[in-house]
Order: sequence, then structure tokens, then C-alpha cells
Amino acid sequence: MSSWERARFIPWSQIPQDGADLSDKKERILRNLQREADKQEKELQQMALDATKNGVSSADETAQEINEFKIPFRWGDLAKNAAFGGTIGAITGSVFGFMDGMNGAGRSDVLMKASNMAKGRFILQGMTRSATVFGVFFGSFHVVKYGLRVAAQPGEWGEIGIAGAISLGTLMSRPALRPSMPYASMLVIMDGVHIVMREFND
Repeated sequence: MSSWERARFIPWSQIPQDGADLSDKKERILRNLQREADKQEKELQQMALDATKNGVSSADETAQEINEFKIPFRWGDLAKNAAFGGTIGAITGSVFGFMDGMNGAGRSDVLMKASNMAKGRFILQGMTRSATVFGVFFGSFHVVKYGLRVAAQPGEWGEIGIAGAISLGTLMSRPALRPSMPYASMLVIMDGVHIVMREFND
């Protein structure tokens, strides 16, 4: 290869400008260029390695943050939510059942002529039936809410909306329980009112 052909691979800034013979210095110039190329390649490799480490670190930090905010599932918490909803639902259902029983006893010609013991038995049966329906309904509502909180974390309003739709939909699917829909809806609404009042007090 001639000196001119070799010079084509050498940057213009490295070619001697003092008129010196390029053939005497070209080997040294090429070695310097090779060292600079090797240095740049090592720097690029180090930058790529640092970027990879930073990416892994960022991913680890993100995963750690997600785990910190994730609510762990606990059977004890599930039982507490079920017990709370079941208790509130049963008490509320008992009141509703008593009111419906009193109204039914007052409107029924047969019960108006019946003894007080028969009227009391009729009202007690209505209370028991209503307490069971609303206890199961509201207990299930709070179980679904807890499941959503652990699995999806849609927020308190999201929990109420989704759990309410599922619970009320299940109640609506049974014709015998459809008359309880207004009272059941009121329980779900009161759960939302509780959140509003809590935020207002805070």
C-alpha cells in the first residue's frame, strides 16, 4: 500500500503539516489512533454497563415501592371485615324486619284478630329472616371490598362501587330477595357516607 493510500485512513489533523515524510511517522500515528479507539470503546462499554446497573436498580426500587404500598392478605383481616359487615347488616336487618313486621301485622286482617303471641311470633320470624339476609349481604359486601383492596387497590370509592355492584347484583338475581333491594342499597350508600364524614372530620 502506498503512502497516499495509507494516509487516507489517517485523520487530517494527524498528518504532519511541516512537510515531514509521512512514511516515517505513519506507524506511530496509527498506534496513537488505535489507542484512542480502544479507550473510547472501553468508555462506551463502561457507560453501557452503568446504564444497565442503573436500570436494574431503578426496577428494583420500583418493585420495592410497589411492595411497600401493596396491602398483604391476612385471614384475620378478612374475618374482621366479614364479622363487621355481618354484625352491622344483622342489626340493621333486624330493625327493618321489625318495622316490616309491625306494618304487616297492622295491615293483615288475620293477624289483627290473632293473639299477641301470634303477632309476636310473626314479627320475630320477620326479624330473623331480615337479619339473616342483610347480615349475609353486608358481610359479603365487606369481604368483596377487602378482596379488591388487596388485589387491585382501586381506592375506597372504587371498592364501594365494585363491591356494591357485585353484592346488589347477586341480591337482584334472586326474585325472593328483590324486595330487600332498597334497604340493601341504603346500607351501601351509608358506607360511602361514612367515608365522606371521616374525610370531613379529618
